[in-house]
Amino acid sequence: MATGDDAVLMRAAQTDPASFGTLFDRHFATVYRFCERRVGRSVAEDLAGETFRRAFEARHSYDLSMPNALPWLYRIALNLVRDELRARAAEDRAYARLHALAGTGWRNEDDQAARRAEARSDLVMLARLLLAEPRRDVDALFLHVWEGLSYLDVATALGVPVGTVRSRLSRLRHRLESHLTAPESRSPSALWEELE
Repeated sequence: MATGDDAVLMRAAQTDPASFGTLFDRHFATVYRFCERRVGRSVAEDLAGETFRRAFEARHSYDLSMPNALPWLYRIALNLVRDELRARAAEDRAYARLHALAGTGWRNEDDQAARRAEARSDLVMLARLLLAEPRRDVDALFLHVWEGLSYLDVATALGVPVGTVRSRLSRLRHRLESHLTAPESRSPSALWEELE
C-alpha cells in the first residue's frame, strides 16, 4: 500500500481499530525522527508514541480527502514538541533561579571552554540565530528542510495557508543569510545543506 492510501487506512480504522496499526507501522519512524531532532532521544519515543495515541483517538475527525496522513501527524507531534520545550524552558529557569539564590555558578570552567569552542562552529551560530527567530517560522523551516515536507504539507501540518508558509520561509532565509555573510562564515547555502 502506498502512502497515498493513508485515507483508506483512516477510513477503515474508524470501524476497525486494527487498521490503524498499519498507519502506525508506516509512519512511526518518521515521526520519531522528527521528535528526536527537536527534543533529543531521551523523550522522542514517548512523544512519538503520544502522537499516535492522540491520532488514534482523533481518527474519526481525520479529513479523508487527505491521502497522506503524515502532515496531520506532524501537526500533532509539533504541538507535543512545543509543550515539551516549554516545560524544559520553565525547568531551566527554575534551576537558574535556584543557582542564583545559592550564589553558585551554573557551569564550571571546563563547560565554559567547551561552549567557547562550540561557538566557533557555523551550526551553533545558526542555531543561535534560529533561537531569535519567531517559533512559527522555525517550525516551518524544520518541517520543510529536515523533514522534507512540501510547502503544501507544511501548511497542512501548521494549519496555515500555503502562501503563508512560502512567505515565512522566504523571510526567514533572507534574515539568516544576512547574518551569515561574514567572510569567516561558510556560505549560507552550505549551512542549508547541512540542515538537510
